Amino acid sequence: MACDRVAKDGVSTHSFRRTALTMMSSAGIPLRHIQEISGHNDLGTLQRYLEVTPEQRKKAVSVIGF
Repeated sequence: MACDRVAKDGVSTHSFRRTALTMMSSAGIPLRHIQEISGHNDLGTLQRYLEVTPEQRKKAVSVIGF
């Protein structure tokens, strides 16, 4: 595996996949499009891949206006 060749512990091609999907989501790509690209059968499975940053949570709550 490429990650083994560069001696990076705790990194895998799966890590890159998760990062790519999270970057698409953060860029505002609709989840349905990301689902098609990633090949996930359902949105629930896809959403387990996506990380949510503290900044994203703050932004989401800020639109409420309380």
